[in-house]
Amino acid sequence: MVRCGKNVLVVVGVLALSGCDKAYTPADFMKDAALRNKILTQCTQQHDQQSKNCQNAQEAQKKVDFEKQTGKTDIK
Repeated sequence: MVRCGKNVLVVVGVLALSGCDKAYTPADFMKDAALRNKILTQCTQQHDQQSKNCQNAQEAQKKVDFEKQTGKTDIK
């Protein structure tokens, strides 16, 4: 029974620590293309499109693409 308790404790600890990634804003991702590309790659590889960082990186990529295509800085 003690072994089971230790396993549960380890699992809970891992889950708690896995949620501690720094949250970046779309503006952070727009300023740092390397970070944006890294996160977008991780999102694709891990099939994790719902995390806040994935959503913010995708939003930043859309804005960057829009700016490149139109020369405008805001999407309406």
